[in-house]
Amino acid sequence: MDSNNNNIYTQIVKYTGIFGSIQGISVMTGVIRNKITALLLGTMGMGMMSLLNSTVIFLSQATSMGLAYSGVREIAACKERGDQAGIERYAAIIRAWSLLAALTGMAICALSSKWIDKLTFTWGDHSLHYLLLSPSLALMAITAGETAILKGLHRLKALAVIQMITAFGALVITAPLLYFFNQAAIVPIIGLIAMVTMIATIFYSFATVKPRIGNWRMWYGRWKRLIAEGRPMVRIGLAFVTAMAIGSASELIIRAYLNVKADLDTVGLYNAGYLLAITYAGLFFTSLESDYYPRLSAVNNDITKINQLVNYQTEVSLTLISPMMCVFILLLPTIVPVLFSEKFNAAIPMAQATALTMMCKSACLPVSYVMLAKGDSRIYICLESLSYLMTIAGVIAGYTYGGLTGTGVGLTMAYAAELTINSVCLHFRYGLKQSGKLITYFASHVAMVGAVYASTYIPDDVTRWSTGTGITAICAAYSAKSLKSNLRH
Repeated sequence: MDSNNNNIYTQIVKYTGIFGSIQGISVMTGVIRNKITALLLGTMGMGMMSLLNSTVIFLSQATSMGLAYSGVREIAACKERGDQAGIERYAAIIRAWSLLAALTGMAICALSSKWIDKLTFTWGDHSLHYLLLSPSLALMAITAGETAILKGLHRLKALAVIQMITAFGALVITAPLLYFFNQAAIVPIIGLIAMVTMIATIFYSFATVKPRIGNWRMWYGRWKRLIAEGRPMVRIGLAFVTAMAIGSASELIIRAYLNVKADLDTVGLYNAGYLLAITYAGLFFTSLESDYYPRLSAVNNDITKINQLVNYQTEVSLTLISPMMCVFILLLPTIVPVLFSEKFNAAIPMAQATALTMMCKSACLPVSYVMLAKGDSRIYICLESLSYLMTIAGVIAGYTYGGLTGTGVGLTMAYAAELTINSVCLHFRYGLKQSGKLITYFASHVAMVGAVYASTYIPDDVTRWSTGTGITAICAAYSAKSLKSNLRH
């Protein structure tokens, strides 16, 4: 590895480590928050919160105009060229479209509250919940636009601080409200967390790129002009938001399916397993959006540099996450009662099976971001839509034949299929190529994590723990050796 390549690898490790540490703090506060939620609401209450959250996220992404991706791409390109005027122009365009997205999302949620209620619940009238949640969509739209500006300008420290503020804010908001108001607090909690996140984000974003504020007539005229100028960027973004909306819809469909076929308790258990295996572990990948994606966008026309970044990012992700997944699988039976309660023990086998998904995700996400960086909306929508359809099919088939544990197996199979299909398609479309070394490295880590998972089926406690611990130690040593070797060279 030459000095330039070593510098790239070192930067990836550095920023992944920074955001991994921040996410560690976020996870700890999230663990405490979810423990409180589980104790005060139980599986049924967590199921309701999961359904409401999934719906809000779906509507937010469906009305976001794709600014979280197309905006980052444009700002990052201007930064790479040293075009300060371009940065200010695109920041103004993003803010104008964010306001439009905020008004649109809020209106759609409020006007369609009764229809959404019928789609997501089979009992009671929850349309008022969705009506009261509509302002949250406006707050989330503003946050998405300002976050895109910070990501495009590579303001990683600010993004990290915002995540910490959000994590602690969510904990401070959730605990007392749930204690005093129980399920009645779910809607206010979602709205207040969205507000805290927005305030923290605009504080740093406005300090980075100051907005121009004049009298209302001048502002309205400029706003209309910026809306017109931003249409080409938003056309690209709408393609991406279509795929994101399909993804959120798939999560909503899965939870609604489990609610109809089983009950809210099953939804709560599924959500707990998903939260443990994918959401918590997935926070590790925050650095991809904050550091890797803007870096990739800046060199989106150079396939040699793209291949280099994809290979390095994938290797770093595998190196850091595989020991984590081994420990996670091994300790899950011990930590679930602590994180939630014994009522959630039924989610343990599902979460352990789903943990294997993260290995596929480690290799798949760096590849998927290439489509975003290139602005290739057609192939992105096609592949993402196919991925979500496979996820829905995998969960439904898994639940049908294997119950809750089967949903974890279905998720893992869907992600493995996504990795294979995306890698093959992007190889032929762009010339993307994973090195032979990386493929071997991936296979070895998957084998070790898979072996730890297999050890959970050993009936004897001593044999099970000693086998799992031994494989975990080997995996950690292998990762440490690889990391040390690459950083040295």
